[in-house]
Amino acid sequence: MRRCEKCSYLESSGGEYPESYCPLVSEEDPKFAVDNDGYCGCNYNLRTLKKLDRERDEAEYRAYLGYDDFMLVNSIDMTEEDSRKLKLIVEVMMHTIGMWPEGLRHAYKRHGRIYYRPYRNYFSTAPKLAGYWMWERMQKAGHAEMRKSWNGDGEIWSLTRRGLDWLEMKLNMRIYDEED
Repeated sequence: MRRCEKCSYLESSGGEYPESYCPLVSEEDPKFAVDNDGYCGCNYNLRTLKKLDRERDEAEYRAYLGYDDFMLVNSIDMTEEDSRKLKLIVEVMMHTIGMWPEGLRHAYKRHGRIYYRPYRNYFSTAPKLAGYWMWERMQKAGHAEMRKSWNGDGEIWSLTRRGLDWLEMKLNMRIYDEED
C-alpha cells in the first residue's frame, strides 16, 4: 500500500496538498486502504495517479467551458441528427474566425502543435434565417455575443474567448484572439 504521507505523487505535484490528504483517491474508492497504524493510502501506482490527475483536470476544464451544457459529451450517445448539428456548429464557428471554407490555409505548425491566428471574428445574420438557432444556443452557453448591425436590421455575432477555447478543444489546435 502507498501511504499518502509518503506518496511520490504528492511530492511531485508541488506539495500544494497537506501530507495526509490526496485529492485523487476518496474513501469510496475500492483501492483506498487504511493500514494497521491508521495511515491512509491507496494501491495505485504513480502512473495511474498521474492519469487520474489528468482526467480530473480535463473534467474541470470541460466544466469551465460549459462543454457538457453546450453539446453531448459522449459521441456514442449522439444521434445522427445531433452529430450533424455539431458538425454544422463547428463549421459556422470556423467560418466566423475566417478558417472556413479554406480550412487550415492560415494555420501553422510549431513544435508539433497547430496554431491559428484569425484575421476576423464576426458573422452577420438575421433572426429570420435558418441557422439562427445555432447562434442562440452558442450565446446561451456563453460562446458567442451579439451586437446590432450598423443599419439595424441584422445582427453581427462574434465568438467569445470561451467559444474559442471550446473550438480549440474540438479542433485540437491553439486559436489566438484576433486582437493579439
